[in-house]
Amino acid sequence: MQPERTARKAADKKLREPEVLFGDLARKSLVGIYLIQDGIFRYANSRMGKIFGYTVREIVNRKGPEDLVLPEDWPLVDRNISKRVAGKIRGINYEFRGVRKSGAVIDIEAYGYGTTYGGRPAVIGTLLDITRKKQSELLLRQAEELYRGIFENAIEGIFQTTADGKVIAANPALAAMLGFDYPEDFLASITDLTRQHYVNPAVRQDFVAILERDGLLKGFECELYRKNGETIWVVMNARTIRDEKGGIRYFEGTIQDITDQKKAEDRLLALNEFNRAIIDNAPFAIFTLDGQGRFTSVNPALAELSGLGPRAGEKLIGFNWLRNPYTIKCGLARYILAGLKGEPFHLWDFPYMNYRGDRNIFIDFSGVPLKGKDGGIEGLLCIIEETTDRVKTRAKLMQETKISAIGRLAAGAAHELNNPLASVVAFAEIAGGILESHREDGEELDIDKLAYCLDVIQQQSFRCKNVIADLLSLSHREGLEIADVELNPLIEDVLGSMDFTTPGITVVADLAPSLPAARADASAVRQVLANLIHNAIDALEGRLDAAIRVRTRPGGKVLNIEIEDNGIGIPDPIMEKIFEPFFTTKEAKKGIGLGLALCCEFLESMRGTIRVESKPGSGTTFFLTLPAGNGRG
Repeated sequence: MQPERTARKAADKKLREPEVLFGDLARKSLVGIYLIQDGIFRYANSRMGKIFGYTVREIVNRKGPEDLVLPEDWPLVDRNISKRVAGKIRGINYEFRGVRKSGAVIDIEAYGYGTTYGGRPAVIGTLLDITRKKQSELLLRQAEELYRGIFENAIEGIFQTTADGKVIAANPALAAMLGFDYPEDFLASITDLTRQHYVNPAVRQDFVAILERDGLLKGFECELYRKNGETIWVVMNARTIRDEKGGIRYFEGTIQDITDQKKAEDRLLALNEFNRAIIDNAPFAIFTLDGQGRFTSVNPALAELSGLGPRAGEKLIGFNWLRNPYTIKCGLARYILAGLKGEPFHLWDFPYMNYRGDRNIFIDFSGVPLKGKDGGIEGLLCIIEETTDRVKTRAKLMQETKISAIGRLAAGAAHELNNPLASVVAFAEIAGGILESHREDGEELDIDKLAYCLDVIQQQSFRCKNVIADLLSLSHREGLEIADVELNPLIEDVLGSMDFTTPGITVVADLAPSLPAARADASAVRQVLANLIHNAIDALEGRLDAAIRVRTRPGGKVLNIEIEDNGIGIPDPIMEKIFEPFFTTKEAKKGIGLGLALCCEFLESMRGTIRVESKPGSGTTFFLTLPAGNGRG
């Protein structure tokens, strides 16, 4: 009996070995294992419990599949279980959404097949939580969609090509750039990328060589053919994609059409070269200073002016002109400093001192502040024209101009003296005739007539004396004699002393009635009026409709005088210089150069003002003011 019992135990143990092995496998399995019968889980391993957040005890004989499936997916799961229980299908693999104990929705991949348990139909199978896998797939799809959106809608061309020139991929922007309607048309047309689309095939070889060597390429510019044979300039950025063994799979990158940019660069380069040619060949010095006063650029004309020779540029670049003692001594440094603070300036005939200390150099100097993008002053553009010859010529002519002015003054004095002297001679002859008749013929002496002649001779002699006194006062007077002056009679007298018939000029005296007297020096006012009217006559030379208009108007505490002509006018560039001593645009023989300066000096001494308005070709108007007095005209 004992041997039989032992044999039976051994047989039972052998029969239980598969069950033990299955139980051990189920407990250690990484997938959920279940058995369903009559709509209830009759078995579930611990992994299945963890997948749904339950303990095995909470599931087995207490939960059915419907309790763990999202309601929307239960019809699908119920059909699959029913088919297997009914034996319609042996096994099936599918996915559905489950619900954890916490309510969280998870993605499940299930595999089950029909079996029998306890002699009745059942379903046994495995479950796998694929939530993370699903999420990864979703992220991957989103990334692919994003990349596809970028690829399809990018404004830059995107490409993938092999080292031997095969095009793997091209986006719509690249196809359009090269003249194709669709990427597919472009890809289908390529048989030899290098020959078909590279203007210089050697450039493609350089492109490949750099990527093979460095794996990365940025800003690679080249010229490509379009479908219609036109050429465009492009810039490419690319990288090398390698396989796991390090071999080159393909190149991928972006391409941008820079044809318009290249054309603009070419135009800008041509413009810069043109401007450089102008600056280099300009007869005057052009240079720039930085914010500290250091030279940043110079042109060849500066070499001659500076006296530094042909290598002046090398010596001056970086040199601080503000700290140069000669620049400081001649006073130029303060103007440069003001320019670097944003104040433009222009100096006429400025006495410049070069590095040798030579003071016999004169320049016209213009300084224009250079502003940066933020509006701040970054430097100074300087233009210098040497005017030494002009200044020397003007100095040489100064004496001649003075003599000419004296001659003109003498001519005016002669005109002023001629009429009274003629009267003196005429009445002296009449008086002599009366006396001769009395002596020779014994006629009665006409005392009244003789007295009248002597009275006229006396008046005209005093008039001559006053004219000479006025002439002497121009050079000998120590100050002006300010008194009440009647302007209207004075203007009429000045106009009456001038001859307008020969030039054929129409003169209009528009004099305000009852004009108050001016507080002024009569001789000085006469000289001012005479100078301005003489200038007007000169400006009207050769004009058929020549006209001069003189107006007077009261203006409160001042009296206004306007002298207007319709002559040639004054050019804008010299408007601010016309009151400088000895500045003239006329021939030296006409003696102009001191007149306006003298007018300005006289009026300032009488607390008056003078200004001018002029337009070339339309005439000139001088506006004078004098203080009003207490008298009435």
